[in-house]
Amino acid sequence: MATLLPDIAAEVTLRLGFRREVDVLQLLQRTLPDGYEIFHGVDWHSLHESKDCHGEIDFVVMNRSGSLLLIEVKAGELVMRDGKLFKAYGQRERDVAIQVRVQYSAMRSLLDKAGIKVQINNCLVLPDYRVDKAAIVAIPRERIVDAADFSRLSDCVQTLLPLGECQVQADRVRAFLSNHLAVAPDVSVLRGQLQQATRSLADGLATWVPRVKAPTRAYRIQATAGSGKTQLALKLLQNAFLGGQRAMYVCFNRPLADQMAALAPNTASIKTFHSMCVDHYRARGGQLDFHDPSSFEKAASAYLAQQKGQQQELDLLIIDEAQDFKPEWITAISEKLSRDGRLYVMEDPDQSLYGRSTFTLPESVLIQCHDNFRSPQQVCAAINAFGLASQPIQSKSPWRGEVPAFFVYDGSDEDLQRQTELAVSAELASGVDVSQIAVLSTRGLAHSALRSHTALAGYSVRRFTGEFDVSGKPCWTDGQLLVDSVYRFKGQSVTAVILTEVDFSTLGAHERALLFVGMTRGLMSVSLVLSKSTAALLVAAMQV
Repeated sequence: MATLLPDIAAEVTLRLGFRREVDVLQLLQRTLPDGYEIFHGVDWHSLHESKDCHGEIDFVVMNRSGSLLLIEVKAGELVMRDGKLFKAYGQRERDVAIQVRVQYSAMRSLLDKAGIKVQINNCLVLPDYRVDKAAIVAIPRERIVDAADFSRLSDCVQTLLPLGECQVQADRVRAFLSNHLAVAPDVSVLRGQLQQATRSLADGLATWVPRVKAPTRAYRIQATAGSGKTQLALKLLQNAFLGGQRAMYVCFNRPLADQMAALAPNTASIKTFHSMCVDHYRARGGQLDFHDPSSFEKAASAYLAQQKGQQQELDLLIIDEAQDFKPEWITAISEKLSRDGRLYVMEDPDQSLYGRSTFTLPESVLIQCHDNFRSPQQVCAAINAFGLASQPIQSKSPWRGEVPAFFVYDGSDEDLQRQTELAVSAELASGVDVSQIAVLSTRGLAHSALRSHTALAGYSVRRFTGEFDVSGKPCWTDGQLLVDSVYRFKGQSVTAVILTEVDFSTLGAHERALLFVGMTRGLMSVSLVLSKSTAALLVAAMQV
């Protein structure tokens, strides 16, 4: 399945034209194979013959080698006169062929100015209009996909733009589209047709933070969940790639590092702190047995003992999830920065799950943001009502959503399973695909009563086995429904989140952090499977 950049925003599909564009986009995402990337709603801006021209290309498809196919979608009825296609916009008509040529010329010009030489082709998609095969049209017929050919759109795209072989040039083209054409990928799980992503993220941290200049070149970003910290990290890494700079991104959770590695330029080093320590340990001839739970801490201790005098090689260092780092870890990693290197430390104190000591970053510029673009409005309202964040978070999502549903269980494992399955079934009944549901335990998988289940609500379970392969990568079971822990899922998101095994005796700082992290993972809905005592605690918190 192809990757969308950014993903579809469900609530803006209001007008007919855009609804049909979403139909086209969903068809392409579903039918194009892995390796294709689809940028949609790409803005272009050119200066031609002293005229300031603006426009938008519906979709830009990129193959593995970085070659591009520009796709223009014209929904509804069109008019053909003298071999020309016209689309009516109110009282005006627009020559479709001219519009397509202008878009092609603008893209070609922008790429040439950037020094990027790639092949470009274009095509016109008419999902509601049929062009007579014998008609003479200003656009070559083989580059028109009309209503009769619409079901074969994927085949037509692959004919015009073969998948090709992976080339480094693709990284540069991706960075160009993301940076220069104001397309910001949302590093939420880039799958599914109803996930919510907003372009407002591109106007937030990822746009203005890189413009901030600090004499010490050290930046501390304290920003809430869903504010765009990961988008900021991607923008910084892309800028470093375009500038030929050496960059590293270090976070705490392996799943987040894996997602970043899939999106960032492959010239950047993407690590978790512990995987970096493992690489350092092995580079010095050490051997680790990952069946031993202490292996990662053994590697970390060795790294900290040997970090003095390491090569200062980095132009850019990004430390994400810093609230989960020990202060000495941050100090050690920072030793890798060159004298003129830039350090960005990103954190959210409300997501502190491990009770780490606070750290200092002397003479850094402090940037704070309490805007959440990810979570539905009603979920943000519930988070504020429960007092889960140190300061009220501001919902910037266009999706209103629903108040989180409570599924109260009686304390037994049997009723826990029953209520969890009811929550899953409720999401399925609302139209959410099973692949877009995450069941997250607040206990951690090692202590979860659900860890032994191979199926829930009739679907096989996909979960971390607790073991690692010889390279240190986590091993997973095969399954349809993701069951994981809040701890491991931090930094990720999915359409529907079900927090389960929520059973607290008090609502202290750790319990609030668990709920905050879990509830900010859902893009469209959040449900809680909780004990009667925890439900009473949350109701009491709302009454304060």
